[in-house]
Amino acid sequence: MYLGEVMGKIGDIMKILLILSLMIVFFEAGLIGSYTIVTSEIPNIQGLVDMQIQSILDIFNKENINNIIGKDSNIYKISNGANVADALKGLAQVDGININAMNATSNQSLNGKKIINVKIEALGYSGISDSSVGVIIKATPDLKVTASATAKQDGKKIKIDTSTIKIISVMQLN
Repeated sequence: MYLGEVMGKIGDIMKILLILSLMIVFFEAGLIGSYTIVTSEIPNIQGLVDMQIQSILDIFNKENINNIIGKDSNIYKISNGANVADALKGLAQVDGININAMNATSNQSLNGKKIINVKIEALGYSGISDSSVGVIIKATPDLKVTASATAKQDGKKIKIDTSTIKIISVMQLN
């Protein structure tokens, strides 16, 4: 009777594997079919499979796992705030940046490192008008600008390399 129970469990495992393999085959067939319909081209099957495998492997990338685990971010004060604000203003194409509401965070610490990657968040203004009375600026910021850059230690603060700033997003706050 013991052999029968083992064979029954093996049969159940084989059924599950068969169902999973059929699901994968039908998924891939659907992916290839939809790619053909959307692009009107013959699909590069090897490229599609490589893309799927790379996407799955990227999930288990060390950096992504560290972000998921959620190390506490280090908050840094910026020594060259005016230059960073000017760079953000130009790159994000906003009318103004609130320097007092700008901060830099990083999962990396400066301990023994010369350069770290930082995430910059700042509040911005749109709709600054220049009239005969003077420049009128909105009292409250209406944009949130998020960017990434590299920085190095500058005393107790960090100095952001403005040539490395890349805009991640500009969101409307209303």
